[in-house]
Amino acid sequence: MPKIYTRKEVARRRMKFQVFAGMFDFLAILAGIAVIIVCIVLLSALVHWVIQDVESSFATLWDIFMSAIIIPE
Repeated sequence: MPKIYTRKEVARRRMKFQVFAGMFDFLAILAGIAVIIVCIVLLSALVHWVIQDVESSFATLWDIFMSAIIIPE
């Protein structure tokens, strides 16, 4: 047989669920902020790596170009 709840019990249970829902929303916001910060750090590391790679690639290509112009084979 199902249990019958009074209005006070229903209100208390509803308040408890609202508190838990609020706590989980707050934790989800904190986790989302942490994920955003990690993504920003990863993107900045990627941009830094690309800049260094482009510099070294163009330096190598420039050396090949200059050696071909100055001392053609």
